[in-house]
Parts: sequence; C-alpha cells; structure tokens
Amino acid sequence: MTVVQSFRTALRIVTETPVLVAFALAFGLIGALNSASGPTGAVGSLLQLLAVPALIGAFYTVADGARPGSDTDLRATTAAQRYYVSLFGATLLAGLVVVVVAMVVGGSVLGYIGFDRFNAVLNGSASLTLVELGALGVAGVALMAIVYVFTFFDTAVVLDGKTAGGSLSRSVDFVFGNLRHVVGYAVVATAVTSVVDLPVLWLVTLDGATTVTGAVTAFQAPMPAVDIAVVAVGSTVTTLVGRTYKVCFYRACTDETPGSDPEAADDEWSV
Repeated sequence: MTVVQSFRTALRIVTETPVLVAFALAFGLIGALNSASGPTGAVGSLLQLLAVPALIGAFYTVADGARPGSDTDLRATTAAQRYYVSLFGATLLAGLVVVVVAMVVGGSVLGYIGFDRFNAVLNGSASLTLVELGALGVAGVALMAIVYVFTFFDTAVVLDGKTAGGSLSRSVDFVFGNLRHVVGYAVVATAVTSVVDLPVLWLVTLDGATTVTGAVTAFQAPMPAVDIAVVAVGSTVTTLVGRTYKVCFYRACTDETPGSDPEAADDEWSV
C-alpha cells in the first residue's frame, strides 16, 4: 500500500512542519501572479522561471528531512543553492519536451477536427461531436501520460543528486520501474488536488463559464486582485499537500534505508 501510506505520511509531515507552509505560500503567490495578465503576469512568469527552482530545492529538502527515520540534515538555504542550476536546466528541458509533445498531439487533433471548425467552436457558432470530444479526451490522456513520465525530474535532482539531463532519464526509469505504483499515485494526487483546483479554475479563473466562448473570454480577461488572492490560496494548499506527497512517494519507492518505508513510518508515528 505504498500509494496510500505515502499520502498518510505526507499529511502527518504537513501538520508537523509549519515551515513548509511558508514555502507553499511562495509557490502559491508565484503561481497566482503567473496566471494573471499584463505586467503582473509577466512578473509572475519571471518568478516562475527564476525563483521556483530554488523553492523546489528548499521545499523538497525540508519535506525529506521531516520524514520519520530520515537522516537528511541539509539546510533549506544550502539546498536551494546546491540544486538550483540542475533544477533550472531540468525545468527548461522538461518544459521543452512537454511543449513539443503538446504541439504534436494538439496538431494531430486540430488536423482531425479542422482549423476552421475548431475556430467556430471557440467562437460559439459550432459544437463538437461525440467523436471529436472523444478525440480530445484521448489526446488529453496521452499528453497527461507524457507529463507524468517526466514529472519526477525534480525529485531526482534533489533526492538523488541527478544533473539536469540525468534527472529526466531517471524520471523515465522511475516511472516504468514502478508503473503500478505511479498509476496509483497519479490517481490519488490528481483526485486530491482537483478538489481545490477545479472549483478555483471554474469559479475564479473561468468566472463560472458554461460555454467554450465564455471560458475563452473569461480566461483572457484581466484578473482582479481578489481573484489572484483566491488562486494563490488554492495553489498554496495543493502545493503543500501535493509536493510533500510527491517526496514521500518517491522515497517510499526508492529508499531502502530503515525508517524510509511508509509502513515503518506509521509505527514510529504511533503513540
């Protein structure tokens, strides 16, 4: 029960390690600024590129050190500096891979549906057929699968000391070497974060839109300060739980030292 036990351990770490909230809040604020438009969005994008690698190094190191039985004693500030270059490079590489794959998948779907028809759907003058919706669904699942293949590059850098290029290949090896567990992890992580992300996306980012045209219009409109704050809070919660869970799950699958297994951790946490 690695998937469930890791999640239980993550929740316990979150409640016992308040400093993680501060890091998660920084993630949330940057993510909210990045989703805004105009100069605010530009600042958010710059912070996303330059500051997040340092935050990842610090957050993962603190979360790893908070695990029961962990022998990690690296300071967060030291970790932020030590892993910055590798995390920065790996983020660029992973982003490039995902963009290329998204272009191929998206281009294939667009070619199947047709540009004019797709544009008509966005304008509200046409609607997708069930077959076309199915094609979009298959494309979305395929893209998500590719994203998950590379999603553990950051844990590979911080927890395994991999370089930028080595972290991507390590993520691929980890996913296919623990495929059954990774599928379970993906289901749990997606379900947990969606509880917060989906309502915020629909009610705040998309302004409760019920049509494609309304969603596109709302997404392109400037985001007021109140909405940015709500997005920041939601992102803080999902980051706090999601990234801590990611560290615990990765360690549970790779670390064979005493106390690193979630089931053993439960014994140490018990009263």
